[in-house]
Amino acid sequence: MSDVRLVVREPLLDTQQQVVGYEFSWLHNSPGEQDEVTDVRNLVELIVSTSDEEILSSSKYMRFLRAPGALLIEDAFALLPARNTSLIVTVDDLADEEIYAAVKILRKAGYGILLRGVDMKALNPKQLILSTAIEVYFDPANLAAQARIYGVLKNSPIRMVARKVGNWQEYDACGTLGLQSFAGAFYLTPREDAIKSEGLNPSQIMLLQLMELVRNNADISRIEEKLKHDPAVSYKLLHYINSAGFGLGFEIESMRHAIQVLGYNPLYRWLSVLLASANPNTASLILMQTAITRGRLTELLGKTYLSKSDSENLFITGMFSLLDRLLGVPMTQALEQIQLPDQVLDALISREGVYAPFLSMAEACERSGEARNMQAFELGIDIDAVNRAHLAALAWAQNLEA
Repeated sequence: MSDVRLVVREPLLDTQQQVVGYEFSWLHNSPGEQDEVTDVRNLVELIVSTSDEEILSSSKYMRFLRAPGALLIEDAFALLPARNTSLIVTVDDLADEEIYAAVKILRKAGYGILLRGVDMKALNPKQLILSTAIEVYFDPANLAAQARIYGVLKNSPIRMVARKVGNWQEYDACGTLGLQSFAGAFYLTPREDAIKSEGLNPSQIMLLQLMELVRNNADISRIEEKLKHDPAVSYKLLHYINSAGFGLGFEIESMRHAIQVLGYNPLYRWLSVLLASANPNTASLILMQTAITRGRLTELLGKTYLSKSDSENLFITGMFSLLDRLLGVPMTQALEQIQLPDQVLDALISREGVYAPFLSMAEACERSGEARNMQAFELGIDIDAVNRAHLAALAWAQNLEA
């Protein structure tokens, strides 16, 4: 198989578990040396070509990109807006005066500069003066020494980004040390101290019951009656459908009218998104956004190859692949509350069936570093279409959040 390059994203969180931004890079399916300069140049071109100027500049999340010295010199990042672009530069590259001068210009223009490879025991003021952040690697076995080292920059404007944070305990420890941003796979698990054993809360149960009515094409009167039992959901539905983003030229004033205008399939999708945010104790913003992005990405991937109903089921497959972690209950318990098509259940429970490869591909887009499961590359979908769908799905999720 020829070399396949999949765009992957890794979120960076702050001390409040909020998303600071995403680092984008390539995941290769073949081993061996890769041409970093070509990789980054192609990544920049992809980001620019899949986003209009408004999307590029309006995203509230920072884009973190590795910036090889050769590309810094040729000003390859000029098309990316400075306000939400942070370039990852190594200290070795900064030793070159021409590269240092190029970074200085970029920093003055407002780009973020994240330094990689900093020797925390011998900080170089000439390097630090250009940086907005530096990368550090958390060592849980050596907290005291790290506390002394990180204390030097704890009160400075330079942010410290902790890499390879393995779990929420390490996240808390890094925060105690004064680090401000965190990257690692820990975000895909709920905090243990937030998981409750009593099962689903009343709001979650009500949403699942509503989804069951909608999936079974129940009479609007039955759905309307169920909505009346939860004024908060009714208010959110009216607010959503009357929002400027929905584009209606008239105001919706009743639940019945809202259901008629929205339609059953869009209503089911909206309820599934609402379900993802129904337990703030276990569902951080990043976990919800990941679920929504998975749903949109699996849907987009399936549109070309499967029927319309299948692509709608794929949205639910991607969304519900994190349902256990969003609700804080085992997957079997979460799924027994609602009837889903067998193909969706096969993908969610055993990762088998026609939907499973699409879910696997969406999950692969969340990995950085080495690929643990490359079956996603065997799906037969044009990889450029996958990469474009990935960035489109992420933008869609961010717009939905807004």
